[in-house]
Amino acid sequence: MKGRLRSKVWWPRIDKDVEQLVKTCKGCTLVGLPHPTALMKRRELPAVPWIDVIMDLMPSNEYLLVVVDYYSRYKEVKNYKNITSLQIIKMVKEMFSRLGYPISITADNGMQFVSEEFRSVCKECNIKLFSTVPYWSQMIGEIERQNRDILKRLRISQIVRKDLKECLWEYLLMYNSTPPYSYREVTV
Repeated sequence: MKGRLRSKVWWPRIDKDVEQLVKTCKGCTLVGLPHPTALMKRRELPAVPWIDVIMDLMPSNEYLLVVVDYYSRYKEVKNYKNITSLQIIKMVKEMFSRLGYPISITADNGMQFVSEEFRSVCKECNIKLFSTVPYWSQMIGEIERQNRDILKRLRISQIVRKDLKECLWEYLLMYNSTPPYSYREVTV
């Protein structure tokens, strides 16, 4: 509204007058957006790797289980056609056999992560399971960002007609073996 008015007319305090008009307009308040949400509290970086991980299922030709460590951004991707809770449990147990148990897992409200079987495995392994707020992908923004990179890689594999698993392995090898950037390492 401000932009349209400025293109036609101008007067001192135009912004404040328009804001006041909108705030007092009954129709505008009924159909307008709700109050802005409170700013999210930034997640604190864990002290060491593999304490706090996040999991998500990503659909593609097959389903992909994506697991990302919040500290190091190390990621694991497993692809399976069967995505039952028991299959997810098998995948994470295999992962934990190599990397150890994390202290906490954050996952969305997918039925595999909220199932009684998955919750009991987390309880047995002394892992805190945190679920996200439904339909609020910003809460798991780190994994959503990682998923975009994986989707790009999947598209590349389709375009160049390469095997999906091989492309994923190449990508993970490249991603996980790249050292993190540190300002202290830069020499002038």
